[in-house]
Amino acid sequence: MNMKKLNVALAIFVAAVMAGNAQSNTVNSDIVGYQTSTIAGKGSGSSFLSFVPNNLAKAAIHTGAGTAAGTVVTLAGASLSGSIGPVSGVPTHYLLVKTGTGAGFVSDVTAFTAGSVTTADNLSSSIPDGTTVSIVPHNKLSDILGTSTGLLIQSAGTAGSADNVYLVDSTGALKSYYYKTAPGAGWKTTTGGDATATIVYPTESILVARKQVAPVSVVTVGSVASEQTKVVFTQKFNSACSGAPVGLKLSDLTATVAAGGTAGAADNVYVINSTTGGLDTFYYKTAPGAGWKTAAGANVTDATTKDISAGFLVQRRSATPAILTQAKTW
Repeated sequence: MNMKKLNVALAIFVAAVMAGNAQSNTVNSDIVGYQTSTIAGKGSGSSFLSFVPNNLAKAAIHTGAGTAAGTVVTLAGASLSGSIGPVSGVPTHYLLVKTGTGAGFVSDVTAFTAGSVTTADNLSSSIPDGTTVSIVPHNKLSDILGTSTGLLIQSAGTAGSADNVYLVDSTGALKSYYYKTAPGAGWKTTTGGDATATIVYPTESILVARKQVAPVSVVTVGSVASEQTKVVFTQKFNSACSGAPVGLKLSDLTATVAAGGTAGAADNVYVINSTTGGLDTFYYKTAPGAGWKTAAGANVTDATTKDISAGFLVQRRSATPAILTQAKTW
């Protein structure tokens, strides 16, 4: 029941470069790398599931000291311009906390001025005076899986014939997308809505249902996190991956997810079965017989080695969010 491992080819091809900013302070640039993910062919079934992680970021448009008052973050030395706030209601950038105990938290930018941004969440407790923050463009579904000129999955006239991809929407439900052929070609929801601007959030993983026999490779390029990362699990479903292209095991979730006496009472973790291409369900059982179990109650003897770095789903029972923090080990 081992999840198909991410075929990682992380290459550090830009080392940390020292440079002076406008105030002559010394700063480090982000490390840039790439990784290759394999979307498996369908084999003997009707489709095969694979995860494509989003843990490499676009280059920040601003990095520097921030001071927060509620949802407004003042950015020292910033001179923001252009399309940074939402476009047609869809966020285009997010704020990333890079230092302090809140390092790794992100929040959508909902408005901006030349020297400040307004965020969707109140991160003021994580941004005391002098905290370093970045403003980063979002990755979109089309950035990772392509468009008409470089589409990596199978398109079709209908969702039923195309490869399908799934992301968790704002209600905590899995939402399905596909790439439609002409007429009206482009990324669509299964109901035909325009999905051109669909965001893939940091540390989110795209779930792909491949209906073709041949596997495909997805190469993603971007900045590796230079700080600890945080993944927030809210009520209902969450799609996640390792915060950087490094190993993450099922057992690493033990202290984060809620345990329970049965699968129905605990948070559930869904991992791809590398043989069937479907999803296996796991939970952490409380005593007696505490430990990682399958939905049927069998012991998961390989929980400490079961690799979930490329992606997994968490079904959170509680309305109180749970936070997985990965210390920087890269």
